[in-house]
Amino acid sequence: MQLELHSIDETVPFSDSVDQTRVPAPNGFIIERHRPTLFDTPYHHHTSVEINFLQGCSMSYSFSGKVAELRPDCLTVFWGAAPHRVFDVSGKGQITNIYLSLGQFVRWGLPANLVEAILSGAVISSGSSTEMDKMLIDRLFDERGNSSALWKRTHLSEIEVRLRRLALEGWTTLLASRANPTALELSAQTMMHVEAMLRFIADNFTAPINVADIAKSTNLSSVRAGQIFRQVMGIGLKQQLMRARLSHARMLLTETEAKINSISLDSGFSSLSAFYEAFVKATGMTPSKYRKEALRTNPFVASHSKL
Repeated sequence: MQLELHSIDETVPFSDSVDQTRVPAPNGFIIERHRPTLFDTPYHHHTSVEINFLQGCSMSYSFSGKVAELRPDCLTVFWGAAPHRVFDVSGKGQITNIYLSLGQFVRWGLPANLVEAILSGAVISSGSSTEMDKMLIDRLFDERGNSSALWKRTHLSEIEVRLRRLALEGWTTLLASRANPTALELSAQTMMHVEAMLRFIADNFTAPINVADIAKSTNLSSVRAGQIFRQVMGIGLKQQLMRARLSHARMLLTETEAKINSISLDSGFSSLSAFYEAFVKATGMTPSKYRKEALRTNPFVASHSKL
């Protein structure tokens, strides 16, 4: 069988922070199929809801160090906002990925327990494999070239119905959500604001931006922007901005030989001292020690001989 990747490349530079190629149009979706392999980058993340379907293989995903085991012939659903990577692959089958925009996912008005689980960070899977899921996924992929509005609506309706069935049938939790998730009462407009803020941070975290700048990008007050962002993401805007900067810095430390002073500036920190303070607080070690540890223990670094 010839495997095909549709619309996007298999790997995306982590330095892009948020993988915007996997964010579909508001009334569409992206579907791809390929043989799963270890990422050529440490992690990636995006603002889409992701549906995975493995055939002929199994796979482990690492979500910032927490591992979820994906089973063949079962639908797996999660929100891609958390940094994740392929940790291990067993077998030589294929994976089909479907990406839905955050706004589309919420506009469907799916059962609240399903929406809350996904947006709280859980990785969930259908309880068992069925021939119907295989037929659905294969049909969606085979018909991906039918791009008229009627075909798009039909395909989206089929995905929506499958998610509604998942909520009714129940699911297996492969990776639990964050502790004590807040009950979410979300509107499509709220999710569009959150998605816009995530994109603004991804595009501008290397610049001297602050919470007020992020809020302004969505025409919200700083207080309101912070409230809805924390409601959905579970963290504050300032923390998300810091997370983006530190993630970029860790990537540069492990993948390049750039000087630490240059890394601090390239990652959006106002000074070297501010970078050191934030980095030590987040990791428990200095940037130089982190680089040495990564060289010694990180299989990605070792296999690519980057340092």
